[in-house]
Amino acid sequence: MKTFVNYIVVIALSLIGMVPCVSAQDSSGTEGGRSVYRQSWTMGFKVHTSGIGGEFRREKFVGAKNKNFWNIDISNIKHPKEQKSFGQGQDENNLVYGKLNSFYQFRAGIGKQKVAFEKLVIRGVQISTIYQFGLAAAWLKPVYVEVLSGNINENSTRSSERYNPYDHPYERIISQEPWLRGVGESKFVPGATAKFALNFEFSPEDDEIKALEIGTQIDGFTQPMPIMAFNRQYNIFFNVYVSFHFGAKSYL
Repeated sequence: MKTFVNYIVVIALSLIGMVPCVSAQDSSGTEGGRSVYRQSWTMGFKVHTSGIGGEFRREKFVGAKNKNFWNIDISNIKHPKEQKSFGQGQDENNLVYGKLNSFYQFRAGIGKQKVAFEKLVIRGVQISTIYQFGLAAAWLKPVYVEVLSGNINENSTRSSERYNPYDHPYERIISQEPWLRGVGESKFVPGATAKFALNFEFSPEDDEIKALEIGTQIDGFTQPMPIMAFNRQYNIFFNVYVSFHFGAKSYL
């Protein structure tokens, strides 16, 4: 995580360092020549300190430098102790020994984007601050494993069972079952979310959006999330993320 955060800081400082260069350039044809847009949309792919995710954002311009928006996204959360291993079949698979549930987050929120440094030329960089608040839902999907029953050395049988650390020692697990196994037993837990970020918009086209976003997000749920057996369970998750956004602006 430390390396990941350092990488983010380097990117942010590099982009911020471009601002003085942008400001020093000729700004002719900017304010007066720009079209006035009313709405925009973006889609994004993010990498965060506990996994990956994607999002969609719908924005409405409020004045020249502000946008209000609503946002939906989904991402997975991995426990720091998750590590792939081999079952007794000795074939590479997705077995994570000790994993009780797969954990995914759904978020829906509203927020505001405010320009801090304007893009003064077409190929410049515009820097905005973003904050968002909303609701979250945790989706916990139980993990199923294929296990050996009876005498391991002879007359053993195979069966698919929901993983239980007390009933399924490592030597009896053959492999982890396909992802869809156990979907019908999923559980949803309500929560809340908040985000703060810096958005670096660098599209050379005025009606298009290409942006790099760097921020932090905190999610809290009404109960701890049972991800890994025999490990501490958390109900609050803090993540640092980097996301790439692309989209378009419109007059309507």
